[in-house]
Amino acid sequence: MSSDAKKVDELEDLKKQLTRRNTEIEIIEKVASQINKTLNLDKIASAMLENMDSFFGFKHTMILLLDETEQSLKVLATHGYEDQGVGARVEIGVGVIGMVAKRKKLMRMANMGMQRNYMQAIKQQITTKDDEKTRNVVDLPGLKDAESQVAIPMLLEDELIGVFSVESKEVNIFDKSDEMIIRILANQTASALQNAKLYQLEQSRLLELDKARGELEDLNSNLEKKVEERTSELVTLSTKLAKYFSPQVYESIFSGQLDVTIQTKRKHLTVFFSDLQGFTQLTERLEPEVLTELLTQYLTEMSRIAIRWGGTIDKYIGDAILVFFGDPESKGNKEDAIACVSMALEMLDKLEELREIWLERGIENSLNARMGVHTGVCTVGNFGSEDRLDYTIIGNGVNLAARLEANSKPNKILISEDTHLLVRDKINCSKKEKIAVKGISLPVQTFEVEDFLISDASNTSKLIKSIPGLSLKLDPNELEDSDKAMQIISDVLSRLKSRCL
Repeated sequence: MSSDAKKVDELEDLKKQLTRRNTEIEIIEKVASQINKTLNLDKIASAMLENMDSFFGFKHTMILLLDETEQSLKVLATHGYEDQGVGARVEIGVGVIGMVAKRKKLMRMANMGMQRNYMQAIKQQITTKDDEKTRNVVDLPGLKDAESQVAIPMLLEDELIGVFSVESKEVNIFDKSDEMIIRILANQTASALQNAKLYQLEQSRLLELDKARGELEDLNSNLEKKVEERTSELVTLSTKLAKYFSPQVYESIFSGQLDVTIQTKRKHLTVFFSDLQGFTQLTERLEPEVLTELLTQYLTEMSRIAIRWGGTIDKYIGDAILVFFGDPESKGNKEDAIACVSMALEMLDKLEELREIWLERGIENSLNARMGVHTGVCTVGNFGSEDRLDYTIIGNGVNLAARLEANSKPNKILISEDTHLLVRDKINCSKKEKIAVKGISLPVQTFEVEDFLISDASNTSKLIKSIPGLSLKLDPNELEDSDKAMQIISDVLSRLKSRCL
């Protein structure tokens, strides 16, 4: 062969090699494009192995990934094997694949005829004698009559991602060109798989965050529900407890103005004391249920009036009521005294209404109230023990109010001179006899409350007067038609006048 002919043949070989390399590059770019379109590990691996078969004729391939322990490899995908073997494990340093992973270097087996038991040896090393542990062991796939194998580490900046393995039944089938292609594809696959792993980890993290967020929302929801339930319980409890305290004392406690500790103070107060005349005899005649209803109705109405005028209800002693003005809230000594006496007048008017109601129910012997009012210095605050407290008042002022009540006439209000001096320009009173009070050296001048002065008649909310055959009730707060009221009164006067004539 002439030198020219030889040169022509060499040139043709170079052209063929160039054409092959260009084709290989195009295929590699195509494969790379396909595997980079997804972030699913299984899809990336399957696509790579199928393309290696389609474009390069690698019929038996598998991809193994380094597991989280970095002590073994796990089969991610296989191609061309009868038993897929996905999930099978190879320990680092065991067999060809294990050694490739350990050394991070390519290994090529050219003639494996003398190593027919290769896969069996690997299987023996990766399994355990513990029957319980070997029940779910997946066999590593492989050709029983393999003659050639190339295993290439999948690396990213010298970090092991996994191992790429190719087998063939032909002897010494893989050349340097094949190794180069496999290496390029292995590294591309490593990059795609790593991105997919990172994506899956991020997705898993996001799912965990969503789960944690959901659990937190459920926890917050349950917490809010529990808080609402507990708040409702506390509101219900506080509502119940409020019935045991005067509204002023209750609000002072819950607002923090009043400490729940034993503490007292001296203050100028107006003290009211009332008692029902004949109540003891009534208890002997009435059934307990009727008596309880009657007393509850009386105390309820009296309490409403006391609260409306700003009085602090100290306690109920059977049918007796103790109310004081000036603590924990005060409008001044004079205004407190006027409010107290005004309250007493309204209580008498309300009692007149109640007597009419009770008479309709067959309670003939009407109940009459005696009332006493005194203004003076008392000791007020929390009395009791460390375990139980009572917000109350003590002192001569309380005793004097009780003595005034005892000396009062039925349905009358007896007040001390100290109180009279504060209310005399608003309330009409008549001077009565002096009374002796234990603990006070001089007799106490008393005054009987008549009614509001004419100029201050509007201060009373109600006017109730009754005699046999005539009952008069006036409530300015409920009166809607004054002209009609005047007409009714005029008609009544005309009828009385004609009767008298």
